Amino acid sequence: MPNLKHLLLLSCIGLSPACIDVPPLDDPPKEDPQTDPDADFTFTATPAQEQVLPGGTLDCDVRLAWVDTAGGAVTWSLVSPPAGIELQSFTLPKGETRATLSIRVGAGTVPGAYTLTLQGKSGSVTKQATVAVTVGKPGDLVVNWVVPTPGRAYTRGPLLLQFTVEGGAAEQVEIMKDTTVLVKPTGSPYSFTWDTTSEAEGTYQLSIRATRGGAVFTSAARTVTVDRTAPTVATFLPARDAATVGVHESIQVTFSEPMNPLSVTEATVGLKTGTGDAIAKSVALSADGKTLTVTPLSALSAPSTVQVDLTAAASALTDLAGNSLVNAPTWAFSAPTWLPLGGAISAVEGRTSAEGVVLKMDRNAQPVITWAESDGASKNIHVARWTGTAWSMLGGGLSGLAGAGTDATQPTLLIDSANRPVVAWHEETGTGENVSLFVRRWTGTSWESLPSIPPHSGDFEISAPSLAAELNGVLHLYALNGNEVIAEIGHYQLSAGGQSWTRTVIPRPPESPRVYSFSTVASASSIYVSYSILDTSTYDGRVVVGVAENESNPMGGSVLGNASWSPSIAVDSNGRPWVAWSESASKPTSDGRIQWARWEGTRWTSPDSLSASSTGNVEPVLAMSTGTPHILAWSGITGAERSVFVSRWVSGGWQPITEPLNALTTTGTPASKPSVAMSSNGQPLVAWLEEDATAVSIHISQLNN
Repeated sequence: MPNLKHLLLLSCIGLSPACIDVPPLDDPPKEDPQTDPDADFTFTATPAQEQVLPGGTLDCDVRLAWVDTAGGAVTWSLVSPPAGIELQSFTLPKGETRATLSIRVGAGTVPGAYTLTLQGKSGSVTKQATVAVTVGKPGDLVVNWVVPTPGRAYTRGPLLLQFTVEGGAAEQVEIMKDTTVLVKPTGSPYSFTWDTTSEAEGTYQLSIRATRGGAVFTSAARTVTVDRTAPTVATFLPARDAATVGVHESIQVTFSEPMNPLSVTEATVGLKTGTGDAIAKSVALSADGKTLTVTPLSALSAPSTVQVDLTAAASALTDLAGNSLVNAPTWAFSAPTWLPLGGAISAVEGRTSAEGVVLKMDRNAQPVITWAESDGASKNIHVARWTGTAWSMLGGGLSGLAGAGTDATQPTLLIDSANRPVVAWHEETGTGENVSLFVRRWTGTSWESLPSIPPHSGDFEISAPSLAAELNGVLHLYALNGNEVIAEIGHYQLSAGGQSWTRTVIPRPPESPRVYSFSTVASASSIYVSYSILDTSTYDGRVVVGVAENESNPMGGSVLGNASWSPSIAVDSNGRPWVAWSESASKPTSDGRIQWARWEGTRWTSPDSLSASSTGNVEPVLAMSTGTPHILAWSGITGAERSVFVSRWVSGGWQPITEPLNALTTTGTPASKPSVAMSSNGQPLVAWLEEDATAVSIHISQLNN
């Protein structure tokens, strides 16, 4: 009878020819350099029978899968086997992934149900799986399925049923369908083809019942699902005609029921560009068989249109019962150059205008923004964080002065070493009195007040704050201090837990009485300040850019430009500051051009103009991240429309991103005042203000690359 069982197994399993290449004795095979002696792996163990008699053998099919890198040989053994049950140590040679283990059940093994623990070991990695078996009583019959195998079987027509009866001859054998007799097969081998076409669709429990001498012996149950309903496509992503798809987003199709993984091939799905060029891809079916994921072998290009075609799937893709897919959609989507992070951002209901947006990345790689916006009675400061799907406000509007009619503007933002947003701003009453800088720190649930900063003695103005911080918790705030004669940059420091700010001043070059604007950046132990300053040493009173490191005189003993406005500064991965500014001989909004220079250790490179198709270029902002192209954004005009433009530093030069940023498609909606930041993977994000006929709104987009 055991030989019969093996013959039945062979009737259901196709055998493939194999070829063994024996190398010459004097030229042994080289060790695979990719082999990891401690490679991780998984395995499955499937017994060929669920019941066995004492003195018999339990055959167990083992299949091995390496998690990442292939490993060496794997040795199999039983862990603490019951008395009478044993497996001699078996080694699966390197390069092989399947074997049949023979587990011996001794003649004296106590009858009953057992759960065996099978262990595989390769190098230092050990994995285990369990195998269930029932040992019958001597003289009993044991009934085992050959097909269907364990698990759920699916059919839409004829289904072959095969089984064995061991331990003697049965007087009667019945195949049970749930609680009724399906058929009483006779003769040996036991085999029956069940025609399910007349059965109702649904799930059935099949078992074998053998009778001898009034005793009944039953097999384990097999679950069979009769299914003649064709599968359909339930959903697909991205959606049809989706216009804002990321180049790394998944392309997925979800089916109404599990599909047969053997029917899924690369040819099942067509993936093409908008011009019809094929896109190389791979396809994979999820573990539950209901989701097909299509992955381009290279990231999609942007901007582009992508077509997905499942026409071929209608004839090839089947469910587990063999029913073919009936609806095979074809659709397209677009991957734009820029991906918006939500829509227009506003803290106040209705058409209210925002101003002064500042964008930073927190330490969890989430964008955080601050801006000023009026509620109709007062202008307040607002802060929001991107959750991954929407902007979440951090508390309510911030104001340092009591009462209505206050005017909070010029916000600046910092993310400290504890990942807490810190915001500072300029505020005064509606009549221009009580001018001060106010500072707040987010605790996770509310805003904590830090000491405010009034104008310095002798000054009537303090404005344009900019924050920086040290890892030890010391806060730095830079601000313009001004009176009728001079305007200089005050440097304020607040120690961790401190109750007041200390003040110093950034040195001004000789004969340079007035700073117009500045920006700051912190890098390692240095804080750099770039500033636009009036130089009265020449007859024409030129405006130049200087850069100070930690309150130094201008770096390199020199200044940059001749009519230089709105400088921005950033530091590269080599610790070199870069500075960009708007250069304009007369009126920046019409003839402004963007210039830049880089520190070379002892001197600045000669200022160079950015090649741009736009005119009236103003408000440049720099951002840098290790291992990715630097970013330079600004506001400029093309075709009488003001937009935000972005260039990246690639191969030693500034390369423009072709598509400018404009959230509104109508004309007469100028985009201005960009703020930039880099994500953790080096993708640039840009926030800007865009104006329509009734309000100014904030928009934020991320480069789709």
